[in-house]
Amino acid sequence: MTQATPTAGPAEVDAVASRAVPPAPTRSTSAGMSAARRVVPPLVVAVAGVALWWVAAVVADSTIFPNPAEAVRSLVEDLGKEDFRANVLDSIRILVIGFLASTVLGSLLGLALGLSAFWTRAILPIFYAINSIPKIVLYPIFLSFLGIGELSRAGFTFYAAFVPMFLVAVESTASVHRIHLKMAASLQVGWPRLVRQIVIPSVLPSLATGMRMTFGLAFLGLLLAEMFSSSAGIGYELLRNVSLVRMENIMGTVVLILLMALPPTIALQWLENRVVSKYGGR
Repeated sequence: MTQATPTAGPAEVDAVASRAVPPAPTRSTSAGMSAARRVVPPLVVAVAGVALWWVAAVVADSTIFPNPAEAVRSLVEDLGKEDFRANVLDSIRILVIGFLASTVLGSLLGLALGLSAFWTRAILPIFYAINSIPKIVLYPIFLSFLGIGELSRAGFTFYAAFVPMFLVAVESTASVHRIHLKMAASLQVGWPRLVRQIVIPSVLPSLATGMRMTFGLAFLGLLLAEMFSSSAGIGYELLRNVSLVRMENIMGTVVLILLMALPPTIALQWLENRVVSKYGGR
């Protein structure tokens, strides 16, 4: 005589399934983990860099080479001076103007020329040749036309970022899938709609990457201009400390430059990730 096996009801099945399958992470948890993966590695590298700097200063045991604490202390003292703060704000203002102008104009001109195969072949070799010239070699030209002062600093900052941004925009526009353009032509899609719905979504990831890359070039161009021929700005303060051999102030200014570059770099990296995740598959 066989004994019937009891069957589990729906409630028992649901209970077993809920115990067997772990709960899916919530959106806030996954977002927190993603943010931690982006933030923690740079922080670890930064802490390791400061530790190595400190160890090097202790090993050198020199009155010239400062440790991080001495550099930060000198930076705090400099920031307490009104002239130093004015120079910092002046550099930030020129950097923002030069970077935004180079990004906008470089992207628009690159999109316009990249849509033409003829102009792409005609312009690209010239701009690549210009881009291969060390930037500082061309700075005397800016001084000759714009003079010593704010115009030459802003112009050189713009130039240092404009040429690479323009090249990125031209290359990304010229590499748009031709099959998409042919399909749009067969459907008699107008140029405004073609650019808005096909070209721009295709080149946005490359433009976002170009913005992140050219920000550092714009900052470098500004510092070079201020160091070589200026009486204002962070580069001027850095060169003045070098001439006076004030190592604590030099390292403090370097720390300030790093702190100034870090937030925009993080923001541009975040923007690049968002753009690539949304338009990268096109």
